[in-house]
Amino acid sequence: MKKIGISLLSLFTFLFFASSAFAVTGEGAARLITTTKHTAIQGTLTIPSAWNVSNDGSYIAFYLGLGVVCEGGISFKPSTGWNKFLNCGGGEGSASNKTAPLTVQPKAGDTISLKLVNNLNDTATLYVNGVAAYTNLPVANAGALKAATTVKMVHSTLDNQDKNSYTNASFSNVLVQSQSGGSYTTFPSNISPDFPLGGKGDYVINSSNPLGTTLKAGK
Repeated sequence: MKKIGISLLSLFTFLFFASSAFAVTGEGAARLITTTKHTAIQGTLTIPSAWNVSNDGSYIAFYLGLGVVCEGGISFKPSTGWNKFLNCGGGEGSASNKTAPLTVQPKAGDTISLKLVNNLNDTATLYVNGVAAYTNLPVANAGALKAATTVKMVHSTLDNQDKNSYTNASFSNVLVQSQSGGSYTTFPSNISPDFPLGGKGDYVINSSNPLGTTLKAGK
């Protein structure tokens, strides 16, 4: 079985989202996205076990997002290991798109806290384990992040050979903020994983909200 397409903004070109049936080799993801608007989202990621990723530019990624404007979290490529990234548009390596290896590489079952904040001034800040990883990163499109947006949690992959796999990645304790400086509340419980183009890939949904998945290699 093969995975269908998704993107991390300019880093991953356009979004498709997947669960567990037939699709095509390439990008895929499972996603939870709110209908209400918020200024920040935070949660704890549990690193999966038994991950296997082709060393050909393929990756797996687990991230939080501010609408379609900014996405930030953790990714893995064999060439770089586990990375932190914040992508607010623009080309790879631009002022709006940053990534770097984690100083301490996590092991299976380790937890990493993530928080993504909309600064309401066309910049976003990503915190990893309580420390600002990218501060006031500018958006590529002026005016795109001056108000609250929908927010999301996503598990994604780029799989050039249909061989990527992992077991039991999950988000937990996911909270959202409705206004800048306000308190955090639980991510809306009435939302299920969505696959907006109707295609399904090799994701097994272990937990629908917060999101937990296993990724199966293609057959």
